[in-house]
Amino acid sequence: MGARGGMTGMARLSRDECIIRLGAQKVLPLFTCTDTAVGMRVLEALHGAGVRLVEFTNRSPAAPAVFAELVRWAADTLPDLLLGAGTIIDVPQAEAFAAAGAEFLVAPHLDEDLGRWCGERGLAWCPGTATVTEMVRAHRLGAAVIKVFPADTLGGPAFIKAVRGPAPWLRLMPSGGVTTDPANLSAWFAAGAHCVGIGSQLIDPARLASGDFDELRTRARSLMALLPEA
Repeated sequence: MGARGGMTGMARLSRDECIIRLGAQKVLPLFTCTDTAVGMRVLEALHGAGVRLVEFTNRSPAAPAVFAELVRWAADTLPDLLLGAGTIIDVPQAEAFAAAGAEFLVAPHLDEDLGRWCGERGLAWCPGTATVTEMVRAHRLGAAVIKVFPADTLGGPAFIKAVRGPAPWLRLMPSGGVTTDPANLSAWFAAGAHCVGIGSQLIDPARLASGDFDELRTRARSLMALLPEA
């Protein structure tokens, strides 16, 4: 049984709803941790700032178990918070995180088998891309939102703007190089980003280690106030 949807691989959040929610929230905070208690505090802080979609990245052997615990906890404590899983590189990982209750999956790359697997289950898939060819392929495979990674290395907001010139129908989520600086955020959205992914620039691992979750809530609230309205 899945933690949220009642059936393995079934999410509450449809692909279309994921598109709408990400476009409304404008920012997708992402983090990982190996301590479930720390993860709970992070989610509480983000939720208190108005965040309702969060990506938990699969970057340690402990990640699947921690994610499953966080999903169960959030279902009882923060029922309107939707957790997705990031750094999902293949179908076996997707199966494990979907069974644990992932509402959407984010990948650092474009994997067609993974895209088809998600499509067959109605699970929102946000693949990573670095070229226009990959972006168009991801769109044709049914990607909910297309991650552009590493966005700063690829050319920053100017790259997003250039891509969307001939392909304004692409829903792009730059990740990598997005900061909490107002000018930085404004540039991404002015270029046409559907939403942005932001990790350590918002959720600093060093600050998590110090237990400063009030500061995280304050930073997240300030970030949300800077975002353009949907």
